[in-house]
Amino acid sequence: MPARQNLNMRRPTPGGIARLLLLVLLVAGFGFLASRSEATPATSDTGPADESLADAERAVEALLDPERSAQALAMLPADFAAVTGVEAASQRALDGTVRAVHVGGGCSAPWGDDSTRWDFGTPCRSHDLGYDLLRYAEKKGSPLRAELREALDDRLSDDMYATCDVNPKGTPGLCRSVAAVYTAGLVVNSWHQRWGPPVGEPLLPLLAGVVVIGVLLWHRFRERLLGTSPTPPRPDSPPRRSRGIVPAMPWTLLGVGSVVVLILGESTVALARWADVGGQWLWPLTWLTQSAVLFFFAAGHSNAAAWDASSRTGGGVRAYLAHRGSWLLRLTLVFAVVAFAVPLALELLHVPPTTVEGVVRVALHPLWLLGFYLLTVVLTPLMQALHRRAPRAVPLGLALALAGAEWTTTLTTSSWPHHLGTLTLALLAQQAAFAHRDGFTPTRRQLLLTAGAGTGALTIGVTTGVLPLAVLGVADAPPALAGPTTAVLLVGVVHIAVLGLLRTHLGRLVCRPPILRVAGLASRAPMSLYLLFLATVLLLVSAVYLPRRLGPGFGAPGMEPRALLATAMLVGPAVFVFVWIERHVWHRPPPFPVWSHTQAGLDRLFSHGATVAGFGFAVLGVFGFALATLNTTPAALSGLLLDPVQSLVHLLLGMSLLHSVRTGSTSTPGIWLLTAAACVPPLLSVTAAPSPDSIGVVVHAMTCLVAVAAAVTTTVLALTSPSRGARG
Repeated sequence: MPARQNLNMRRPTPGGIARLLLLVLLVAGFGFLASRSEATPATSDTGPADESLADAERAVEALLDPERSAQALAMLPADFAAVTGVEAASQRALDGTVRAVHVGGGCSAPWGDDSTRWDFGTPCRSHDLGYDLLRYAEKKGSPLRAELREALDDRLSDDMYATCDVNPKGTPGLCRSVAAVYTAGLVVNSWHQRWGPPVGEPLLPLLAGVVVIGVLLWHRFRERLLGTSPTPPRPDSPPRRSRGIVPAMPWTLLGVGSVVVLILGESTVALARWADVGGQWLWPLTWLTQSAVLFFFAAGHSNAAAWDASSRTGGGVRAYLAHRGSWLLRLTLVFAVVAFAVPLALELLHVPPTTVEGVVRVALHPLWLLGFYLLTVVLTPLMQALHRRAPRAVPLGLALALAGAEWTTTLTTSSWPHHLGTLTLALLAQQAAFAHRDGFTPTRRQLLLTAGAGTGALTIGVTTGVLPLAVLGVADAPPALAGPTTAVLLVGVVHIAVLGLLRTHLGRLVCRPPILRVAGLASRAPMSLYLLFLATVLLLVSAVYLPRRLGPGFGAPGMEPRALLATAMLVGPAVFVFVWIERHVWHRPPPFPVWSHTQAGLDRLFSHGATVAGFGFAVLGVFGFALATLNTTPAALSGLLLDPVQSLVHLLLGMSLLHSVRTGSTSTPGIWLLTAAACVPPLLSVTAAPSPDSIGVVVHAMTCLVAVAAAVTTTVLALTSPSRGARG
């Protein structure tokens, strides 16, 4: 009798090694970008206030001029030697000038000090003294201007090339090539430290985090990386599979449309402000495009539908969270590209730092929405149950909680009341969706009164100065809303009322198959589409900050090569994301998994634990990445909401745990060993701080210990139970 075909057999496809090498390059590049130092705060135009820092700046400026470099010795601050431990002296260079130098310095190379046979030593030691002065100012608490480090690097580069002219040693071409290599090393190192003080930084947590990110990506996407896929059965008459785009549901259309309108509105407001358009012309646009409440209203419908589907199949909370969270968390990966590629692209365009910060804030706005969306996903089973028990009391309680959060914002400068108010607003919009889903439909009179009351309240608030005129792109507003919470709520109430009044006409207009197919495509391929949108925004920014001319050698008319390179930094990842991730689902939604009802005992415990830990780490990763990228992490959670690298570790760990719940592999040792390993880099990062945060240490250490215990337990059970070992 022939052997039974194993449907889990894998068949290799070409390109697996190439994709694996691409992953290695991407992770290494991400680590290099993520390890860049923070930007040095700009100093005042009047120069350093402290006299010793002024002396340091004058000494650096003297070092930049070979004719008066030796005068820098007399300009050194009085406590320079005591603070830095550096001995300074003068030395004659090969060009005959006398330079102030760092005694004992030299030309740094990966293999140690190497002044080369052409003797770059004196220029390098003078450059070292300049760097010592930059470190001195940093230790005194007031770093010098970034332009000074760039000027010091330029001085050393010019000196090395000049040395090749006066001391070629018979190989002037080779000398200039070595000088070019040293110059490239200078530029890369200074760029990596953002032209700030040349100080050392703890690399162990960063390197460990980058390695774990690579391992987590490999674990999550290893089948696609290796080009392997399950061998499908071969029926006698294979069904014909349609590749047409499956239309979206109407509530998906509302959700996609609200996000698109919100992003376009905020981007337009930001670009208009950079073009010095007056605020009196922008406020009507903000009232029309502030659609955050509509987004959470549509999300409430989607969450309720997913929860009902999970309940019908018997999966319960675990199946619902694992299925709902896995796809949503995958969307957050695109913001790792956004957070690093957008600032780098704008830096190539020489965009001012204040504009860069504004662009990054706008680009990361959907990440904030996604983070609060995840919280509503987690709370949907509870809020749905409360809604069925007390459909009127729950919205009233949420409204009172929102009022309390808004009142608290007037008493403290902490960001917590703003975030709590945003979550309460999202839950309030979700409760309205639950009520509408249950059949509650206001009359036209009620909708007219609601729209009028909301508009009147907005008008009174703006007239009295309680509310700002604009409700989108407002500074110091909650990041997820980009506007004052009360004003956003009132605008959202008006929007929902107006849509209710026009629902019949709008339904006939927009609920057509072509429009629903476009919405379905946007909902299933949002990452690549969003990156392409940001690439378009970069082109608009480059049109403002770059001169219109033909790029030398290549490029399109009216566009510089730098603009092309900056745009390619987002277009390239967009193509990669679509081909690697979204190509498989862009035409149809992912199927809802069939839940296994046989889990009991330890299997059920492991599944519950992976679900809780997965969503917990995922939420920490999303909010930690958003807060750390904007440098707004609350001090109380500094040990949990970590830097972008460790936040990405949290996010990928959460994705892996939830994926293991979906695939039923929570009872295998591998996922728990991976969890224990993923807790090491955040733990190193927390303990590397001068005052380690106790909460961060406890959470990561306890998770690591519990994961090791789970790995040991599952290993023992697999060895002692042949049936479990076969399943694992």
